[in-house]
Formats: sequence, C-alpha cells, structure tokens
Amino acid sequence: MANRIVRSVSVILMILVLLAIGIAGYYFLRVAPLIKRGKLEGVPTSAADRPSVADFGFENAGGAHQKIADLRGKVVVVDVWATWCGTCLYSIPKVVELRDKYSDKSVEIIGMNVDNDGWTKAKPFLQKHPEINYAVAVPYPAPSFLLKSIVDLKPLGEVSAVPTFFVVDRKGKLAGKFIELGHEQEIDDLVARLLNE
Repeated sequence: MANRIVRSVSVILMILVLLAIGIAGYYFLRVAPLIKRGKLEGVPTSAADRPSVADFGFENAGGAHQKIADLRGKVVVVDVWATWCGTCLYSIPKVVELRDKYSDKSVEIIGMNVDNDGWTKAKPFLQKHPEINYAVAVPYPAPSFLLKSIVDLKPLGEVSAVPTFFVVDRKGKLAGKFIELGHEQEIDDLVARLLNE
C-alpha cells in the first residue's frame, strides 16, 4: 500500500515537473521574444516610414463599427487595456489628463479594451469608473488572442503587454507605439508634434 502511494506521488510530481517545463518553454520561446520585440518598437524616424493602420476596426460603446480611417484628420491615441490589468487602472488618470489637455484640439483618445469577451466585462467596469472621459471601444472583428495579454490587433500591431499605447497621425499612419507605463511625456510630445504636421 505504501509503495503504491509513493509511486502515485512520484507520477504526479513527474507530471507537474513536465508541465512546468512545458509552460516555461512556451513562455521563454514564444511569449518573452514577443515582449522583447514589442518593447523595442517606438517612434518611426520619419513620416515616410509610418505604416498605414487606417483599416484597423473597432466597435464603439454604442455598438457602431468604425475604422481608424473614419478619424482621418485627427491625431488618435489608442490605449490598449484590460479590466484585469492593475497597471491599466493606474494609468486611467494619466489618460484622462491627456484627454483634458487636448479636448479642444483634433485629438481622439480611445481606450481599446482587449478582454476576450468583448463588452461583457468592459461595460460594468466603465460604470464603476465614471472618471473615464474618453471613448472606449473593443476591437472589431474580434482579434486573435495568442495568450491572455498577447493579442494581435492587425493592422495596428501586436500587443505584448498592457497597457500599450499606439499614436496614429492625421493620415491614419502609425507614428508611435509605447509599451506599459512611464511614457506619458513621450506620448504628449508626439501628439503635440503630430498636431503641427
């Protein structure tokens, strides 16, 4: 009896070790390179180098489908976030400040929720956070989820961590991508520069 228990425990431990090795391998071979590559992305050097993201689609809170192309003539800041993301919650006041600063300019701020269930969690979250004074949307069509916080928002780009901020120029071209917190001044400076182009 004792030998069977020892064998059972050994088998369970072996399965857990193999599972941990598999998860670690997936993270270090698939997820970590995406995060590293995403953090290296920044501001393209010139307007000519900017890729078009005009076809990126989203659904606004009213259920209407839009594309970045519909906002042509405006500088667009897309804040990619999720309801489960603590740092996203921490960044809300900074995004509100940015919206307040440019409220009388041709700037559109969109909080792009990437929870994998669309509006199901986003709408209750927004009711608890009435301070959010900028548009909130979900990607449309629904994006490919590579892992809980890894999502491909074609043609806007891959998101390796949330929050991620995309800044789009007046012509619908990607002018900058900023991963995680700490880029508020860079985003503000880029928005101001794009408004003067």
